[in-house]
Amino acid sequence: MKKCLSTGATLLVLCAAYGFCEEFASRTPKETAEGEPHWQLFLDDHVIERSTGFRRLIHHPRPRGVVLKPDKPWETRGITPHYVGWRRDRSLECYYQAHGPGRSAIAYAVSKDGLHWEKPNLDLLSYHGSKQNNLVPCSQPWDLGQYGNIPDSRERFVIAVPDGSTWYPRRLCFGSELPDFVGDPDWREKLVEVGTRPSYKLGLHFWDDVHEEWVFMRQSPNHPPTRCVARWSTKDLQNWTLKPVLFPDAHDSTDPRYFDEIYDMFAIYAEGIALGFMHWFIGDETHPSGGVRRLIGRDTAKGTMELRIAPSRDWGYTWDRTVSREAWIPHGTEQDSYDRVVRIGCPPLRNGDEDWFYCAGYDGDHYRYNTIRGTLYTQKHNRYVSLTAGNTPRILITKPQKVTGKALQLNVDASRGEVKIGIGIDKRLRIPNHPPGDTAIMPNYMVRDRQDRTHLEEGFRLEDCKPVHVNSIEHNVEWKEATLESLLGKTVRLYILVQDAELYGFRFK
Repeated sequence: MKKCLSTGATLLVLCAAYGFCEEFASRTPKETAEGEPHWQLFLDDHVIERSTGFRRLIHHPRPRGVVLKPDKPWETRGITPHYVGWRRDRSLECYYQAHGPGRSAIAYAVSKDGLHWEKPNLDLLSYHGSKQNNLVPCSQPWDLGQYGNIPDSRERFVIAVPDGSTWYPRRLCFGSELPDFVGDPDWREKLVEVGTRPSYKLGLHFWDDVHEEWVFMRQSPNHPPTRCVARWSTKDLQNWTLKPVLFPDAHDSTDPRYFDEIYDMFAIYAEGIALGFMHWFIGDETHPSGGVRRLIGRDTAKGTMELRIAPSRDWGYTWDRTVSREAWIPHGTEQDSYDRVVRIGCPPLRNGDEDWFYCAGYDGDHYRYNTIRGTLYTQKHNRYVSLTAGNTPRILITKPQKVTGKALQLNVDASRGEVKIGIGIDKRLRIPNHPPGDTAIMPNYMVRDRQDRTHLEEGFRLEDCKPVHVNSIEHNVEWKEATLESLLGKTVRLYILVQDAELYGFRFK
């Protein structure tokens, strides 16, 4: 089920008309293979027992500019991308929200390279008496197999469709594939209705298999004294429970000219955790806004918005803010920058060794903008944050890790420096220069003790490791004589020595 779109003969007519392929088969499986082990990323200190002298750096994606421009009558207010996926012919498709006069609707576009997009006439919905448009009868789709922790292929995609009485998509449905709106007149029959969508702003982000409920992260509707994000959950896809979980804290700015608030959140399930993309609002409380919150504070409307990131390891109840104190994607600095406000509502697209993030860029302040455009940012896969060491070698010792694979892989840039890894197993040893009965659990976080003894495993000492000098998102660590397979199933600590290099994560595979 963890494969990208497979919809039979979806949009056969469109593919031929736009030259993508003479015969459309089905959409491409995603490049990450099913059953891939999770990476341990250094977004927080979860796997770190002890470290010396590292700097944790946020890496900003490369801005690629505006790629989806509003140029249709039903897009006069702008465009917000919600889903981009691969097709088998290596072309791309996008479902995006078209913000038009009076109402918003979901529209469809296709592209060969992800940078230049076509908007085909689908002849599905009427707009001002004409069906010559690219509008589709659904809400934004979501791939729960790729980013939602869903093991059942029948529940891979979630989508809302109209019930027939109105254009508004209220019927929440699951499907093993996305509907073929053009080529399949019976597309509704292939969806399983599972609930009612109470608001166009509510969807499903991931499945919480501990509490057995669906979760969606977004702004709380009742948020004095500041805006906050709530965890919306449902067990039956009918009734929702709301719990506010993320607010500004004492370390955030209270300067009225740059007042910090979290405005909203977009979340995905990735690498075994919930990863939140925080729409961080930097408000100007000195600007007249016309409203005061009932309890305390000013209901700020003027301000910019940037994207920050935060992980959660308990399904969205708590969020670690270690890396959330600065922007991951900064907002534009000019008053009329196309990215003065940056928001994301689209899961990343894996493209080779990169992640592509399609965002919405507003050319003005919050509630004071002219147009919303579809923008693109790209970065190496999983390179949100690194632990960085300079010319002085630094060491990181992990908490106990079970060896679950025959290879240890690093996401690392050591092209200008060096990384080595030793492996140790905790054991009870006699304490040097103490009576024979005095013992302690060793290695006690030491690579070598005062007697110059190492407690790392034979064959897995730092001097046994073949030095890493590469820039790779998936590098296999090797030792001169030993192989990791000999430690399979054992609980170990990694001793990672870093000099002039950046370490993003590791995993056993």
